[in-house]
Amino acid sequence: MNMSRKIILLGYSGSVHIIRWARGLARRRYDITVISLGGDKIDDVETVILPESPSRKLGYFKHAGRVKTIIKNIRPDLLHSHYATGFGLWGMHSGYHPHIISVWGADVIDFPNNRFKKALLKRILRSADHITATSRFLKDKTRELFPDIDDKTDVIPFGVDIPDIIKKHEKKDRTRLVFIKAHRGKYGPDILIEAVARAVKGGHRIHLTMAGEGEMTDALKQKVKDLRLDDYVNFTGFIENTGMPEFLAMHDIMVMPSVMESESFGVAVLEASAVGLPVIASNIGGVPGVLKDGETGILVPPGDVSKLADTIIRLADNAEVQKKMGEAGRKFVADNYRWDKCLDKMSALYEKSIAGRDKI
Repeated sequence: MNMSRKIILLGYSGSVHIIRWARGLARRRYDITVISLGGDKIDDVETVILPESPSRKLGYFKHAGRVKTIIKNIRPDLLHSHYATGFGLWGMHSGYHPHIISVWGADVIDFPNNRFKKALLKRILRSADHITATSRFLKDKTRELFPDIDDKTDVIPFGVDIPDIIKKHEKKDRTRLVFIKAHRGKYGPDILIEAVARAVKGGHRIHLTMAGEGEMTDALKQKVKDLRLDDYVNFTGFIENTGMPEFLAMHDIMVMPSVMESESFGVAVLEASAVGLPVIASNIGGVPGVLKDGETGILVPPGDVSKLADTIIRLADNAEVQKKMGEAGRKFVADNYRWDKCLDKMSALYEKSIAGRDKI
């Protein structure tokens, strides 16, 4: 492959995943252009940012014609839409081929909630030459909706780098838990705080770090005060992805108590496992595909405060099991979800798709 391979990515340039795909593919010597609705310029990658409208949904329709013109002028070897609705709509409207669409989760799980939206999504997906899903769970969800497109759908996950830093499991006065998600109801941050309250009430010495932020942040802080957990819970705000391994390594266990199926993959699980942290997570969506229950962490029923509290206590009280699970998790990620291997899979799909076009 060489710089003559022009690839256009349609996706939100503010997304860490789009940034990683764009930069990673550029390092593979593809000539990458990202076209985004809002977002920021991606360093070292040609980025076209179209202005957002008051309604983001209307913005996709408003700029569809302009995107089509940009694609026509660049004449890429391949067009790749990330997220079926919105950016996939741009790809379909352009009529350009070969066209790959990657489904990410909510576009397949949440969007088709009425007959019109389902019909639109089906039309968008049918317009693609190939579809990728981030997990087996998400591929199955796509197939449930539209069985006739299963033969052109592959699983290519969001991989992670294996950092040099490795968690050192040492005896401490407190076991440090960490939550790294947006503060939204579907991710269960309130459930986690209630579970921590139960553990603390039982005399267990734990501490919870709530990373991230969102519409529930103020309510969560008030909940901590109401439960008298000020000495046991702290809020750090948003953590930059570049500093994530060091941040994770400061803790002992990651907890991800999501309550909705929109948890279609579980990148946070892989990031924690990659530095050697065991993970407690809800048995939901695509999470079981990235967490080996009883080996790299523990799966719990979603929304069950009592079960979550019991599991936190059991793992927090056993440093040896924490270490064993952390080591197994790091190996699991290295064997199955290395970022360079995911780039290999995507590059191979690109070359196959381009070769198929050239034969026409």
